[in-house]
Amino acid sequence: MAKRIPILLAAMTALTFAPQTAEACTGITLTAKDNAHVVARTIEWGGSELNSQYVIVPRGYSQQSLTPGGSLSGMEFTSRYGYVGLAVEQKEFVAEGLNEAGLSAGLFYFPGYGKYEEYDPTRKASSIADLQLVSWLLGSFSTVDEVKEAIENVTVIAIDPRASTVHWRIADKTGRQLVLEFIDGQPRFYENKLGVLTNSPGFDWQMTNLNNYVNLYPGSAESKSLGNVTIAPFGSGSGFLGIPGDVTPPSRFIRAAFYQTSTPPQNTAQETVLQCFQILNNFRAGRTAFRQAQAGVHHPLQDGQEDGHREPEEVL
Repeated sequence: MAKRIPILLAAMTALTFAPQTAEACTGITLTAKDNAHVVARTIEWGGSELNSQYVIVPRGYSQQSLTPGGSLSGMEFTSRYGYVGLAVEQKEFVAEGLNEAGLSAGLFYFPGYGKYEEYDPTRKASSIADLQLVSWLLGSFSTVDEVKEAIENVTVIAIDPRASTVHWRIADKTGRQLVLEFIDGQPRFYENKLGVLTNSPGFDWQMTNLNNYVNLYPGSAESKSLGNVTIAPFGSGSGFLGIPGDVTPPSRFIRAAFYQTSTPPQNTAQETVLQCFQILNNFRAGRTAFRQAQAGVHHPLQDGQEDGHREPEEVL
């Protein structure tokens, strides 16, 4: 039986709607030689204090979803499986986690492309807030097939109609992984055989964009004759000449895809966890990248608080 070990590097909230935002999630997946599947991610959040906290949820724990306006009147659900995770702002908003059956789920910011169904109070018993979907998935299911079937029976809604949407990465202990996005109110699942996820645009666009980098390969280019002269690479790594280095979601997707697929597999899960840290260190954005994004960021859960600039954090 394959083992699953998550690296819960960080958590995020999707309650901003400014054109420029101060966050950047990057997710990768590695498999060790002992067949352990390691799901890893980062978040670069420079907008506010997220009050990140660990949560441990036992079997039989009951919750109810928030609805627009902040009332607890949505779908009720009770955990069949225990799970651990990282929550943001409040314990109900689990952004990334793993349950005892080996199912992992996490949300990634997805501005400008997704759209949920409009909230219908007559369907509140089957309506669940996007920020609580991870909690429901982890407490209820053991495989991605179960998730795919169950999503058809619920309505995913936004607590704040001004907020951005998110999309989700869901994986089970077999290593199979799905991406879930809501487009025009309808759920769309994508098989994520690559194991990479960032933010906008949509996952299918990101996969298509990979074809623009078909020239990249690990290693170094060979020396070549150019007329009467010989040209040679300046140093190692010239096979990746042209890989994008900025912090936009499309560029991070490309870089994550090539870094994770070109790294040599490690013998054990623990070694693979350390390898994920090494790869994800390449995705720290820093203060400069977020400086202009500070203006106009709206955070409904922190209205009235001053937005202080913070160094983006990573939490393990």
